[in-house]
Amino acid sequence: MKRNFNPIVEKMLGQILVEKNIISPRFLELALDRQKKEKGKYIGEILIEMGISQETINEFLDVYNKRKPIGQIFLDLRIITPHQLQKALEKQSQLAKMAVRKPLGKLLVEIGFTTYERYMDALSKHFNMAIVSLRGFFPLTSLQRAVGNSYAHKHQIVVLESYSTGIKLALAEPDPLVMDELRKVFLSRRRVEFCLADRLEIDHCLEEI
Repeated sequence: MKRNFNPIVEKMLGQILVEKNIISPRFLELALDRQKKEKGKYIGEILIEMGISQETINEFLDVYNKRKPIGQIFLDLRIITPHQLQKALEKQSQLAKMAVRKPLGKLLVEIGFTTYERYMDALSKHFNMAIVSLRGFFPLTSLQRAVGNSYAHKHQIVVLESYSTGIKLALAEPDPLVMDELRKVFLSRRRVEFCLADRLEIDHCLEEI
């Protein structure tokens, strides 16, 4: 299936990483070749799969304003039509005038233009996070202490793994401010990896704790 993407934006992320000595020109060439074969993947996804950390990719996407808007991702995935996107943006603007902040993805679900599952697919691409299933997963109280019980409940966070050099967290709804707080907490000790999980499955895990 042919997808709608901007090769200039995609290539620029790779060029920035080369200029900052994060990857070599040859590494970028291999990533771009792989992207041609794996249709539907953004270069950031490919680079993460090739070993570049999620944190590094997301940091450069934000610092250099290269993160693809989630509305465009919905279009790329053929989840919605341009007309539906325009309708949702108009609704979002109307709500903003009433001091109601509503993320575009959630609004698309509420309007009925997409499902929660497809919304998760778009979020996964937007934040470069894998989607994990927590069915049958039993969180350990000892691991949750790394985040704090009240903080985990407030922001719907489940600790999946914790080791000497890193910690892996599942989120129901990525919030850049919360993610930044967590990175700062573990900055001197561990690398933080974020994943997405169904909000009901996260609620169930937190209830188990």
